[in-house]
Amino acid sequence: MNNIDLIIVGAGSSGCILANKLINLTSYNILLIEAGPKDNSPVIHVPLGYGMTFYNNKINWNFYSEKQNKLNNREIYYPRGKVLGGSSSINGMVYARGLKSDYENWHMSSDLSLDNIINSFKEIEQPVDLSNTSLNQNKIPVNDVSDQHHSILKYFFRGCNEMGIQFNKTINTELNDQVGHYNITTFKGRRYSSAKAFLNPILKNQRLKIMTNTYVNKLIIKDNKIEAIEVINKKKKIKIKPNLGTILCAGAIMTPFILMHSGIGNAKDLKKMNKDIIIDNVNVGKNFQDHLGIDYLFKTYHPTLNSSLGTWLGRIKEIYKYALYRNGSFGLSLNQSGGYINWNSLNKYPNLQIYFNPITYSITHKNKRPLLKTDKFDGFIIGYNSCRPKSLGEVNLSSPYVEDKPVINPNFLSNDEDIYDVKCAINFSKTLAKTSSIKDIRVENINNNLIDGSEEEMFEHFKENAVSVYHPCGTCRMDKNKSGGVVSERFKVHGLKNLWVLDASVFPNITSGNINAPVMMLANIGSKIILEDLKKQA
Repeated sequence: MNNIDLIIVGAGSSGCILANKLINLTSYNILLIEAGPKDNSPVIHVPLGYGMTFYNNKINWNFYSEKQNKLNNREIYYPRGKVLGGSSSINGMVYARGLKSDYENWHMSSDLSLDNIINSFKEIEQPVDLSNTSLNQNKIPVNDVSDQHHSILKYFFRGCNEMGIQFNKTINTELNDQVGHYNITTFKGRRYSSAKAFLNPILKNQRLKIMTNTYVNKLIIKDNKIEAIEVINKKKKIKIKPNLGTILCAGAIMTPFILMHSGIGNAKDLKKMNKDIIIDNVNVGKNFQDHLGIDYLFKTYHPTLNSSLGTWLGRIKEIYKYALYRNGSFGLSLNQSGGYINWNSLNKYPNLQIYFNPITYSITHKNKRPLLKTDKFDGFIIGYNSCRPKSLGEVNLSSPYVEDKPVINPNFLSNDEDIYDVKCAINFSKTLAKTSSIKDIRVENINNNLIDGSEEEMFEHFKENAVSVYHPCGTCRMDKNKSGGVVSERFKVHGLKNLWVLDASVFPNITSGNINAPVMMLANIGSKIILEDLKKQA
């Protein structure tokens, strides 16, 4: 492949925005490499179809963590998108900017000031609701679907009001303690991944080349520059030489994986894998952060989504409604409401993100393949995760071979503050469940003893049942100095002239909510910075 100026590795939430900006604002020839296939599966585009993407190994990496000794020695499942759109093609579609306090440690330059961060969100967003009939190109729809949410949510909002927690219809960055409806990235009943919003408008541009089902074997580095990138496509190794440079957008797990296989990482660890040491940087793969959470399930006499999705007749009605009108349960996320709560936090910012969902489901294992199965009785969920966990994990190589999956160790609950926050969350959930509003709808607990259980009992229950909320980040942390991170405040890898990283791996710290929105915001800012650097190189 000849005359490629820039190579982007990873067509996920960040890579699609970066490709869009480079095509629209420059005359460069761009190659976008994606390990997975095109995003033409119908389960991607129907919002409720994300339950069918959860274990689909054709479009999902299906990672598992190392056994977590603070979670009763359990492996934790890590779904990650392996398809155009990346994890934005398989996620729950919640659009959450996070809170202002999340970005206090990000201000390493004027480009990353809070004002710039807020402006970057605004630049990529188009707020929509049922009244909108069209969508602007190169915008992500931030859809207010509150009018379509289930009526049982009012009991959650009333219960929170009893506890003195403010209702805010659509949750924003301005308020700390608030509950409301989650906005989602859909339009006219269809998922809008980063690929659909930002890649589709430039697909026909002659300067864009896309290679799907293509794995990066290694970066070839000479004189502190990326000379070529070696990829595997259809079982053949291909070397591609970029004229200007390469940007890694492969995510918090695969970006450090690629760097380490290319000789960039902790020299001691790389030597054990018989890798040539190009850059010794102990921070590669470290600083792994993620949200850890749990759902408490309750039976109810109040009709919930279980009534429509737990029976064949109900599902047929919902499918009919979706096919005709593009609305109903199939056009929504299951994550309908929640918020941010400061519940005895040790910090000035909220320590809990809350979810209240009008459905319950179990995970069954048929032929060793787990499936999400809606319960046949009506139920609802009270769920939570800590906003800003302090435990730090890592990503490492499992072998010298790129075919072998990375070692993922989130190191959950290794920081005492995270244990404290879990106990705060147990207390919050118990208090909420005992409000008169929630008492009006709950019949009994399902597989938990939240109402009557002690803190110690419920903490043991947490250790046995908690799961990742699938927001890994921080493994190529941004810092002005190599001693503190992997990339500079300009997203360039320390020690290299033409390699940048632009994805969740560069987060200085995890944000308080779902991280897809912050990833896209950062991609928008980072694209401008990388463009400035490229102009200086020219």
